[in-house]
Amino acid sequence: MTTRGVQTLHPGRPEDANAALEVCIERRPNPEADSLSQANAVWPQRLRRIVRASLTYWGRPDLIEAAELLLTELATNAFIHADGLSIGVRMHLQADHLKIEVNDGSPARPVPRCANPYDESGRGLFLVAHMVKEWGVSEDGTTTWCILP
Repeated sequence: MTTRGVQTLHPGRPEDANAALEVCIERRPNPEADSLSQANAVWPQRLRRIVRASLTYWGRPDLIEAAELLLTELATNAFIHADGLSIGVRMHLQADHLKIEVNDGSPARPVPRCANPYDESGRGLFLVAHMVKEWGVSEDGTTTWCILP
């Protein structure tokens, strides 16, 4: 498991209207479907730390909790359900919103599930849809994104 690149595209400070961050993670598939491999299981926590540090640096600590949850949900879905060789994460802060994108390299579009009260998973996209201004999937199906106001 290696990070191929953590690059601050526009480091930005609060006075700057644009700031972005991009991370590319080499994916280690799990032979057991619907769970994270041991190598991939460390990434949700790492991504939360990256989100927290970036938003603190950009002067937007008010977005940290929501952004951590949203990115964790999108990235975990990518690690569990996609079959691409890497997971790409991009955060782009503009004056009025934060856009979070997760590219899993797989053309299979994510499908929100209807979890019952006893299910331990299956609520991620439901949470995303109800927390953000808008969300969607790229035309080619490889990137799931959301916009946090």
